[in-house]
Amino acid sequence: MPETTIQHAAENMHPDGGAKILRYFSTFLFVMALFSCLALAFLSVDAVRMVIFGADGQATIVDMRTDTYRTVRTYGGGSGTVLDARMRTDYYVTYKFAVDGQQFQRERRVSEAFYRELSTDEQFPVRYLLGNPEENYIDRNWVSWSIITPALIAIVLFGTGYLFRRVAKIAAKNAALNQEDSAN
Repeated sequence: MPETTIQHAAENMHPDGGAKILRYFSTFLFVMALFSCLALAFLSVDAVRMVIFGADGQATIVDMRTDTYRTVRTYGGGSGTVLDARMRTDYYVTYKFAVDGQQFQRERRVSEAFYRELSTDEQFPVRYLLGNPEENYIDRNWVSWSIITPALIAIVLFGTGYLFRRVAKIAAKNAALNQEDSAN
């Protein structure tokens, strides 16, 4: 009985059902890529403004500190629960800089590599907006990665969507040829 049901379902299935699924999936990927592009535009506005309208200055480190804490994650449920407890350290730098005779001071969380390169009272470059020096960045990698990462995600999604669309067309074409051959 199950064999006849499966056989009957296979006979009644539209010949390009697989191609249809691939078309739907590629459309989904194109929509996700579009949302990724919108996220890119939304998230990288600050980075683009900083690149275009920013000015460079010199900042002096006032203080450096670390914040170490434990993160706990649980996996599973019931008797199979696994705890994963790890120590995590965040690195902070407090710096000051002057723009037109006015002093600005800010504390920022930075990467460990950036933190290790610095010492108290050391001078380093800072980039700030001319009209609003309170918006400033000391880690140059932030600007480039906030633009590149969403762009790469969008490119991968567009490319994968295009690939699935091409495979769907080929599958539909082969299904049509097979249907013609079986009709003859």
